[in-house]
Amino acid sequence: MDFNGQVILITGASTGIGRCLAIDFAARGATVVGCARSRQRLAVTFKDVSRASPPSIAIECDIGDSEQVHAMIGKVITEFGKIDILINNAGVGTRNPFVEMPIEVIEQIMRTNYLGTVYCTHEVLPSMIARRSGRIVNISSVSGKIGTPNMAAYVASKFAMNGFSESLYHELKPLGIHITVVCPGPVKTEFNKAFADRPPKSPRALIMSPEAVSTAVIKAIEAKRFEIVLPRLLAIVCWVKRMTPNVFRAVSHRAFQSRAVALKKNPAA
Repeated sequence: MDFNGQVILITGASTGIGRCLAIDFAARGATVVGCARSRQRLAVTFKDVSRASPPSIAIECDIGDSEQVHAMIGKVITEFGKIDILINNAGVGTRNPFVEMPIEVIEQIMRTNYLGTVYCTHEVLPSMIARRSGRIVNISSVSGKIGTPNMAAYVASKFAMNGFSESLYHELKPLGIHITVVCPGPVKTEFNKAFADRPPKSPRALIMSPEAVSTAVIKAIEAKRFEIVLPRLLAIVCWVKRMTPNVFRAVSHRAFQSRAVALKKNPAA
């Protein structure tokens, strides 16, 4: 697919998957607009982006604030005249028992992960519908397909994103706008480092690099896929859950409990 001349807005573009996507799209000729809350981290990312794509810009924005999103997307459309692809990538999370999580933290997770996606999508759609052209890519998670202990708030936000994506697929396809939802497993990013050692710990064989996820996202856009699950082993696990939900729930409960017990006995395991 030729991305020359296309304007691509990526949220959470300062680090991790968002940073890799910004650099990869710039290398493919796109004009990249990256937003994030950290101006300093964005500046570091866009040193690399701007070398490959000089028109690209970075905008400081908290997507959990609808007014900031309105101003940011208005600025992009005013400057470039369009947004061809929106990639809703920004996300936050933590790993703690639900009963121990302050309500304020739960609200922040939902506001950023789900409502931030809603705000950005709602703002870009009028111009996409007017042109009857556009793509929206939602970076969700396998946590949006399989519930795991100690991640209830994050899981809820990703389940919401998946349902939102499926509904929009049906609404927007007749209008020339394609939806893609990407569900990676654990990714080796700063996002995951904060709670990577808290139970249940992710098996190393399932952990992907942000570069690999970026490549898969671009391939999914080129192929007009609605949904991809990464890596392949987790795609198979999700299929098994869909086919035999009760059996899967019983087996996964035992697996989660055994890993939690093992970590309590040996935190370094």
